Amino acid sequence: MTDEESKPVDRHRQLEETHPHLRDFFDFLPGLNKESARGSVLISCSYLDDLIRQILLAFFVESDAGKRLVEGFNAPLGAFSTRSAAAFSLGLISEREFKELAILRRIRNRFAHHVHASFETQEIHDLCYNLTMAAQDHGDVTVDARGRFTTAATALILNLTNRPVYVARKRLKSEAWPI
Repeated sequence: MTDEESKPVDRHRQLEETHPHLRDFFDFLPGLNKESARGSVLISCSYLDDLIRQILLAFFVESDAGKRLVEGFNAPLGAFSTRSAAAFSLGLISEREFKELAILRRIRNRFAHHVHASFETQEIHDLCYNLTMAAQDHGDVTVDARGRFTTAATALILNLTNRPVYVARKRLKSEAWPI
């Protein structure tokens, strides 16, 4: 490996040392483009679902009760949709992020529940073109539906990757209330 080739690797290691919460993202990104369309959708949305879980847990009072709300069989906040709604309702994600998650979740559901789903399917295509965080066409570069999905999901993952760290600073604390 030449000195020029090792520079990005060195920067990558330095960033992992100073921002260990990015390690999962660095592992996620290279595999994303190797996946099938269905795989990229399911993996991206699974990653986002887990980030929302982490955000909620970082905010809740540290307790088994909080964990039971988001983890395990029949957890009230165990689904992507309820986690997203809770995170938005608690002010932990923005309205734009919430709306983007809703579109990504609808795309995920189409891929998860329809055997012949593809980015060329009209409904999925249209949903991808409604993603506001997606890369847009520029000059002679056209971003197709899969490109829009991938860039929007990745942008949202980047937005939310640090969020549990920031949210934890405002973690709820149990307190005695006046009678």
